[in-house]
Amino acid sequence: MTENKRVTRQASVKMIFTAVILLAMPMVASPHSSTTTERSMQSTPPLPPSTEFLTSNSRATIRAMEVHLFSPQVRNEMERIFQSRLEYDGKMHTFPSYKYTFAGFWRNWKRMMKDGIPTGSSNMGSGGVGGEGKFVLFAGDEVERFANITRDPRNPRQGKREIQISGYEYGLANMAAFLSQVMVDSIYDDACDERNEQEMIDSEGRPTNVFSQSNACGQYNSSYQDLVCPPSEKNMECPPMPVEKTIQASLDSGKNAFKCGPTSIYPAMRNNPNDLKRTDVEGCSWWGRGPLNTKGICSMGKVNHYLGVKALNEGRITLSTPGVFPDTDFCSNPESICTIHDEDLVWSVAMFEWAERIQQYRSSADGSTVWDYKEKLVEFVNGGMNMVDYYTDEVHTDRDNSFIHAISSIVDRGCHNAPHCFFYGEVNKLPQRRIAFTIALSALHIPTMRTELVVEQALDHLKSRKDRIESNLMLYKRDQGIFPSQRYKFDDFFDALYRFSRPYDATNTSYLTNTTYFYSDDHVPLYMGDPYMKHGHKYGLSNIALFFAIGLDLSIEKDDTCDELNEYDVSGKLPISNSCGQRGISYQDMVCSDDPDMACPVDTNMYITAVTSNRAFGAAPPLQCGPKSRIPLTGYWDVEEMYESNQAAYANVNARVEVEGCCWWSRGVLQTKGTCSFGRLNYYLGKRAADEGRQSLFPTVDFCLNPEAVCGSQYKHELIWMSGLFEWVDRVQSYDQGGFNFIEQLHVFADGGMENDEFIKRVNAIVQSGCHNPPCPSAGCLVFPCAGAYPVNENSVVTKAFRTFSQLNLWNEFPVSPGGSNAPTPSPTQSPLCQENCTEVPSSSPLTPTTLPSLAPVVILSSVPSESPTTLLDTRLTRFEDVSRYLKRRKQPIESTIFVSETNSGLAQSKLYSLDGFLNALKDLATGGVDDKMFYIGQGVAGSFDQGLVNIALFLAHAMTRGILWDTCEEVNHHLVDGKLPLSNACGQHGRSNSDDMCPMADAAKECAVDLTMSVEQTSVGNSGSPPFFCAPKLTYPFTGYYDPLSDNTMSSTPFANQAGRIDVSGCCFWGRGILLNSGVCTIGRFNHLYGLPAIMDGRSGFYNIDFCSSPEALCSSFTKPATEFNKFPSTIDTSEARYLVGMLYWIDSVQDYNWGYWNYMENVKLFVDGGMKDDSFVDEFSDIVIDSTSDGAMRKANFKKVLKILFVDVFTSSPTNKPSSKPTRRRDDTVPSGMTPPGTDPSAPATLPAETPVEEPPDGDNTPSPASPAQTGVDGAPLSTLQPGAVPVDQDPAAGPISNPQPASIPVPNRPPNRPVSIDLSAPNKPVILPSNTIGINLAHQNGLAW
Repeated sequence: MTENKRVTRQASVKMIFTAVILLAMPMVASPHSSTTTERSMQSTPPLPPSTEFLTSNSRATIRAMEVHLFSPQVRNEMERIFQSRLEYDGKMHTFPSYKYTFAGFWRNWKRMMKDGIPTGSSNMGSGGVGGEGKFVLFAGDEVERFANITRDPRNPRQGKREIQISGYEYGLANMAAFLSQVMVDSIYDDACDERNEQEMIDSEGRPTNVFSQSNACGQYNSSYQDLVCPPSEKNMECPPMPVEKTIQASLDSGKNAFKCGPTSIYPAMRNNPNDLKRTDVEGCSWWGRGPLNTKGICSMGKVNHYLGVKALNEGRITLSTPGVFPDTDFCSNPESICTIHDEDLVWSVAMFEWAERIQQYRSSADGSTVWDYKEKLVEFVNGGMNMVDYYTDEVHTDRDNSFIHAISSIVDRGCHNAPHCFFYGEVNKLPQRRIAFTIALSALHIPTMRTELVVEQALDHLKSRKDRIESNLMLYKRDQGIFPSQRYKFDDFFDALYRFSRPYDATNTSYLTNTTYFYSDDHVPLYMGDPYMKHGHKYGLSNIALFFAIGLDLSIEKDDTCDELNEYDVSGKLPISNSCGQRGISYQDMVCSDDPDMACPVDTNMYITAVTSNRAFGAAPPLQCGPKSRIPLTGYWDVEEMYESNQAAYANVNARVEVEGCCWWSRGVLQTKGTCSFGRLNYYLGKRAADEGRQSLFPTVDFCLNPEAVCGSQYKHELIWMSGLFEWVDRVQSYDQGGFNFIEQLHVFADGGMENDEFIKRVNAIVQSGCHNPPCPSAGCLVFPCAGAYPVNENSVVTKAFRTFSQLNLWNEFPVSPGGSNAPTPSPTQSPLCQENCTEVPSSSPLTPTTLPSLAPVVILSSVPSESPTTLLDTRLTRFEDVSRYLKRRKQPIESTIFVSETNSGLAQSKLYSLDGFLNALKDLATGGVDDKMFYIGQGVAGSFDQGLVNIALFLAHAMTRGILWDTCEEVNHHLVDGKLPLSNACGQHGRSNSDDMCPMADAAKECAVDLTMSVEQTSVGNSGSPPFFCAPKLTYPFTGYYDPLSDNTMSSTPFANQAGRIDVSGCCFWGRGILLNSGVCTIGRFNHLYGLPAIMDGRSGFYNIDFCSSPEALCSSFTKPATEFNKFPSTIDTSEARYLVGMLYWIDSVQDYNWGYWNYMENVKLFVDGGMKDDSFVDEFSDIVIDSTSDGAMRKANFKKVLKILFVDVFTSSPTNKPSSKPTRRRDDTVPSGMTPPGTDPSAPATLPAETPVEEPPDGDNTPSPASPAQTGVDGAPLSTLQPGAVPVDQDPAAGPISNPQPASIPVPNRPPNRPVSIDLSAPNKPVILPSNTIGINLAHQNGLAW
């Protein structure tokens, strides 16, 4: 009776599933069936012609795909796809699969593209030219197509860019989709039979580690024997398996291997039912088999119908048909797929199912929206192929991965929109299928346009850090200090990288067509990273950083030189003949061993003098070469006596006493030297390349006739970089000797966190001496070995490399990960202990635990002391970072109280000025400075942090009466004359004349010349409502009138003079500009001299290629210049930082340096701080004596107290984003911890800026110095120990809540005597602040839209 009930229940279940399938079967019906009831139930549009090319499958297309797959890079990666994994000792390990190989896979995939599987009817199959009457795998065609994509899908507003798509890429994408499924279903486990892996769940929803034997009947809500075909294909089904038939899965399926048979052999396990409550395994022989886990009576029946004995019996195949198995009955013995042990068999079954069921899939989820595999494949490829996976680490949404999610759903659930399929449930192992798809795409190196994207990613990263590179790296040292480079500029560096990194087959239309790029048949472009790996551009950035760091050591920091310096002495003297070679190297004898004709011939009549040399006082003169007829002999340079002696010959190390033919000294950023290097430069980049019909970057420059062109030609700004980049591409990037392959080692270095100093030293040795393991025979020694066979300053290079990594933010930007996060190594199947987002990159060595590199800082072990990181620049950077962190903690009150302007409706946040903008500009002037002077923030050991903050406070207080008040970058017309605003106030207000703003005699040459024909119009008046200033020649405006604020009218019919008597605006173009509204020909002229075009023309560190004297409006708005002939980059120059810089420069020159009679500004700041910040009369004196502006002195003083209260007294609850991070423990930080004055040190400091010396490192903890008040006192000056319970100190995370027993701050306070109480008088002025009656003040009254 019980048995009858069981059979009845089975029949009922089968009827239910059959009914469901019949209702939903249009979603899975075979497309080649005849007209059926299912097809008549819904109307589906015909396939669009745009997908027919997928089955073109010409021999040329298949050949192109094969060439791509068997290229060295792709071939190696494909081998890694076919890796199985094993969990052992808590780690996942990989090993080559025994069952599935790349060779077997490609052999069958190629056959399925070329020959396919016959269908027995010409109107059935894949369709198209290559798929008529047979099922074929898509290969694509030979057509090159173009599509527009959004480069970074994280930013949908980003502009589109065009990509080129090879026809075979569609076939490769289809291959990647297939591989993503078989990797998860079979390759990872190296199994043919489906695994018994659905764990039973107890009544409380917890896994039990028990696997039902009846899972053989179906797992995850599926009943395999009920996976029937639609009525039109009913004849293809396998008949039910007899209940007495016994089948067992192969042994490699594990201890819970599937089996089927009668209950007499396998009794029902009533306590362990599967999802469908089956407890027996009778007739349950249809579990998944083969790479794609082909399962069910319909799919297995179709295998037999088209590939097996049934296909032979019915005449669809013959014994000679490739890829079929006419002697196998897959219905009576489905396990033959796994027991015959034929790799061709398992691949044929899986690929047939893919061609017949997946590629042909076309269905609808709601009856109207059609999901067609062909269309979605084309759409996916045209969209860039999983761009989100490539760019972000975030968990991806279904929308981001809709293509692979739908495919996985079709394979695992039978329809494209799980869980809404006839077998309800989510796709099994969906996260791993998604990851596997990304891995497969990466291994196949598609899309091919990613070779361009990785270049763009690396260049974008560099461009975003332009300011940091210029401010902190492009610096040179002299005895007087550290200065911005005058020769090595970021824009030139970037342009050189742009030209050397462009892929030779690039199609991106954003590459400038009128620009020449480096191209060579026997060189690859500059390596910019792995295009097919997430974070792949980290390798390119590491490559660039190493290049830059070595150049920094060889040339940039060495007095900003281009030519080699004479610096290696012989017996205490510097031989003039060092031009021929230093440290035992003979430059003219450095021949090209592999191709002697490549080297430049030595011309003994050549006469050259280096254009650059050591500019230090008493340094040797520039190197020189010339014939003996002009320079018969050479002497030496006496370093001690500082003179050149040519009375007698003085030999260099190689006994040279003349300089004939010695013109091949080092030049450029990497100090390219020798006849071979210059000959190769000429052959690939210079005139010889052009003469021989090859592409040349400098077709008119003959480096053999004039090697000094690198430093002294019209192309010198480009050549100093490009000569080095060619050297890098030619000798370093291609280096593969003695077991050291540069590219391979670069990957290891970057994956390990970029901390291996030994690798940096080896690369430096290749650049300097020619090999990675000195002494180097190829160094050019006249007698080997010589000193030149070894590199110099290797520890210095390491220090500069780490500094470069830090400034480029490489350590924080990229995770430490072997092989990158999307390396094409198979992802392991999740273990019971592993949930989503498990390890994606297993060990590459089988059964060998893999240990990631330590994250501890690298310790350089060397007998040679490393270059001290605590240089003057480091101490300045440290103090700036201290101040920056301190101010950012108070960002909210600073932004809401200081950077606000007055409007008709009240206070409003400034649109022009912010704390971030202020700090960005401050960094340059507080660390590098100008003319050996800096904006004072307390730099140096003897400097006072508090005095620095007071200096900042007064600057901001003054700005609150100028640019910030009106929220303008340009002075506004505000000085009334008889109740009117003269238009000639553009010439000067309050009786001043901007054109007569004379510089001191020493700076007279820096003044802007007054051009009476200049015409400029003010671009903004901020919130003032005043009429805009303008200047114009008298021919245009013979005189000017006034603006009447009462009637809101401008009158120009009669002249109206300003207070100084001007009635015209000729030459009056120098009204105030910037945050302090500084005006006049001297102030603007001095800024132009230091930051504008004159600095660039003089070879100094100009920031802007702009003449601010002729275009003063550029101080407040972006400026556009026409492109130059050579540099084709966009010509709009961003001058947003200039509005701060011009004010800070004025402050350095005119305020901090103010010392007249009895009054010294810096002394008064010090007295104010030392006196407890009570006597603020010095602010009144500042207004009266320093800036001669007592009219708004009361406002300035009130502002000063506001700022002091924010900086020194108020205790704010910082948000987590503003709270400074703890001291780094992983790396060498880019800043050195703050220096602290030892207890008891006299805090007094001279009025001038103190000398700077290296600082000591404080104890671990927050390194930000605290000013006097917050560290020791509360709001009322009381010690912090008396702070009321419930208060939250500034350094405490507000999320932690109030403290019950607050203690005094324990952070060391620099430069302050112990126990000195600090109290600030913050009382308001005795009377309201009222502006003088002849000044328009926005906070007094409003009338007719004008602020009074």
